[in-house]
Amino acid sequence: MKKTLGFIVLIILAASVIWWVRQRGAEERAVRQFMDEMQSNALVGLDRRRSDALDVYFATEAEGAQPAGLAETQQAYKDFLAQLPTNSTVQFHSFELTGVEVHEDGGLARVSYRLHFSVVRGGTAVFSAQATQNLALLKTPRAWRISGGDTPQLDEVVGTWPPR
Repeated sequence: MKKTLGFIVLIILAASVIWWVRQRGAEERAVRQFMDEMQSNALVGLDRRRSDALDVYFATEAEGAQPAGLAETQQAYKDFLAQLPTNSTVQFHSFELTGVEVHEDGGLARVSYRLHFSVVRGGTAVFSAQATQNLALLKTPRAWRISGGDTPQLDEVVGTWPPR
């Protein structure tokens, strides 16, 4: 009887650990999927010259977003688009998540990414750079949303911004 009870407790413990690991992995997958969808829509928004293309991906101040963090992230996209010459397109060469940390208890996540992109005019890259940024995400009733972030850092810059 004791062996059976011990075996049942062991099975329950193992099932609990498996459930906890899967739940934790599910939130990280949701964050990664969110970021993949966002970067795809960022490129579409740039091609269509839509400054509001990413608005749906940001938390509101009422949901807990920080105004300064929103200015560093949401406004950076809008400013880039505003300075983008009309006869240019943007190409994303690579987009890589370099870090994902999910803190489920607080409904928070931190995501770091690296994006290599070029501004192309007439088939020639007139500006290219590698951007890195850390973003803060907040789990809202609408799912994961960006609540802030630091200023994007540019490396490996070729050309001048804005292109002439």
